[in-house]
Amino acid sequence: MKRYTAGLLAAITAVLLIGPAGAQKKSDADGMFEAARQKETLGGDLKAAIKVYGEIAAKYKNDRAVAAMALVRMGQCYEKLGDAESRKAYERVVREYGDQKEAVTMARARLGATRATPAGLTIARQVWTAPSSGDIYSAVSPDGRYVPYVDFAANGDLFVHDIINGADRRLTNTATDGIPGKIDEYAEESAFSRDSKQVAYSWLVKDRYELRVLGLQGNGIPQVRRLFDNEDVHWIEPDDWSSDGKWIAVQLQRKDHSAQIGLVSVEDGSLRVLKSVDWRGSSRMSFSTDGKYLAFDLPAGDAVEQRDVFVIAVDGSREVPAVVHPGNDALIGWSQDGKHLLFASDRSGSMGIWTLPFSDGKAHGMPELVRPDYGRLSNLGLTASGALYYAGVPGGVRSDIQVAAIDFANGKILSPPMSVVQSFVGANRFPSWSPDGKRLVYSSERGSGAFRYYVIGIRSLDTGQIRELVPSPNFTLFWSLHWMPDGRSVIIQGRDTKGRNGIFRVDSETGRSTVVVEPSAGGRFAFAAPSPDGKRIYYRRSTSIETQGRDFAFIERDLASGEEKVLINGTGQGAPLELSPDGRYLALGSNDPSKPRTLSLVPVAGGEPRELIRENEPRQIRGLGFAEDSSAMYVIKTPGELWRVPLDGSAPKKMDQKLDEKLVNIGPFRVHPDGRQIAFEARGTRKPAEVWVLENFLPSLTATK
Repeated sequence: MKRYTAGLLAAITAVLLIGPAGAQKKSDADGMFEAARQKETLGGDLKAAIKVYGEIAAKYKNDRAVAAMALVRMGQCYEKLGDAESRKAYERVVREYGDQKEAVTMARARLGATRATPAGLTIARQVWTAPSSGDIYSAVSPDGRYVPYVDFAANGDLFVHDIINGADRRLTNTATDGIPGKIDEYAEESAFSRDSKQVAYSWLVKDRYELRVLGLQGNGIPQVRRLFDNEDVHWIEPDDWSSDGKWIAVQLQRKDHSAQIGLVSVEDGSLRVLKSVDWRGSSRMSFSTDGKYLAFDLPAGDAVEQRDVFVIAVDGSREVPAVVHPGNDALIGWSQDGKHLLFASDRSGSMGIWTLPFSDGKAHGMPELVRPDYGRLSNLGLTASGALYYAGVPGGVRSDIQVAAIDFANGKILSPPMSVVQSFVGANRFPSWSPDGKRLVYSSERGSGAFRYYVIGIRSLDTGQIRELVPSPNFTLFWSLHWMPDGRSVIIQGRDTKGRNGIFRVDSETGRSTVVVEPSAGGRFAFAAPSPDGKRIYYRRSTSIETQGRDFAFIERDLASGEEKVLINGTGQGAPLELSPDGRYLALGSNDPSKPRTLSLVPVAGGEPRELIRENEPRQIRGLGFAEDSSAMYVIKTPGELWRVPLDGSAPKKMDQKLDEKLVNIGPFRVHPDGRQIAFEARGTRKPAEVWVLENFLPSLTATK
């Protein structure tokens, strides 16, 4: 959705060419628009904003772009009030300013929406679609103007999107994510000060995160101040600023996996710990308007995903369980009058928005449902005017489990790929055949943000029925999945809800998960697969924190004794591995985007790797899997070509038909034990996040302000 000042800026640019008089008009118009915006968003005084927009439309009636956009903004303010005058403002734009295409388009869109929106009802509208390479980790600015995001097409630098004028501003320029030969540095979570003029953000440096602060004044890249850096703190996240600008509420995790919430002084960077918490931490923390209390949510227990809401005095004197219920309760924030806690809860059967009268450190009534069917959306925070921003469509690449029948002997695809899991499409990954070939196991991500958890699906090939298994403890991150040869358990690489990043074994009947390998602090794993007899596992482990996984070793671990043997040390970003069915070889794919893509074999019994195939285009090879008799590797090349690469060094052979070339990424895939079909993870295009705003959803609280 385009913003009003896009047309305004075009008009102002033309005026600037006229000379000093035009420049003065630009300055006056900008000043009036800014004054109106401050009243509308920061002050929450919609009636005062309407008055100023009306004055702009009258004063600049001869500047049609300016006047038309002022009327559009006036209409939007009336909408927030639930006032039918909004239609009159939009109709005037359509009737009198037909030459202003942008303003007319916006007015017509709002006319269509207001026709079905009776006065006083909640208004939800989309305000922005993020770039496909951008990840939104943090809350909107309190004045409702800026949405922060990290753009990984720009190596992980921090940006803000200006909702008012549609512009994107780069705030950092030193990120190095994905740059060959560079140690990764990039931004993650951020938080705006209450006056929306400063940003605190976490910044990865080598093996830990720093807390940094910058100001939004001026243009270009702001000057950065490193506020907090502690060798014992592995990760830190800023959540909110106190109203006086003196403290930043943070969550942090230490190298021993212990987690805390606390306050960092903006003046000197000192840390005051308020509370030790579960590793999963809070989905959101928020200062009360008077700065005396901090609200947050936490998991209700180790084995459950449900959360409750708490309030703690910032001096640490007392803590109050504000919202405790068997359902899922996640903090949204404080109402603009400072007298109510807002939270999301599924206690009514679906996720809705609830409010609890709460002031002076205690509740003054019972929770009340104010917005049903809110959904498990990504909360981007409340503004000072009481608008709630959220991500309507999560960003990221959506994945699906597909199966295709293949005649490997004659190089033909007998049936095109088809989806075999019809539920939670887009969230299913890591397919693996059972040793007897009768079942297909996969992971399925559920929920989002603080509500994220995983289910293991087991599909019967005979009946098509799916049995779902919930691991206990569950996982917050999930990176690989394989059947164990006994057919009674699966092996998983991921991070569990206790904060342990490692390799786990999950019973396929009970769901009980146990740790097989847990790395030392800062260590990184990739890939985990069992030997054919189930007595050993193979995995890749980083050997240098400084190079963030670019130096690694391939490990063989005896499951009974725990003894480990290094098969080979390597340098460079090794792609995920595959173990041949006979247990003789590990397949290693290179993953350096600046170099040709290679596929090599690592002998498990010892010896140097042997290059099997090379492609000059780094992104050419998309998936790989071993033949069931370990005689060859099958690789998928873009776009959708399936090739057979014999291990004896003879020439590769391309299959006659293609897989779906519309798929952006395929594999790794698994060849069925009968050798006549493959299962793989099919990924579509990355979907950008959509940012929406929910307005006028607390009319009773607004009226009492």
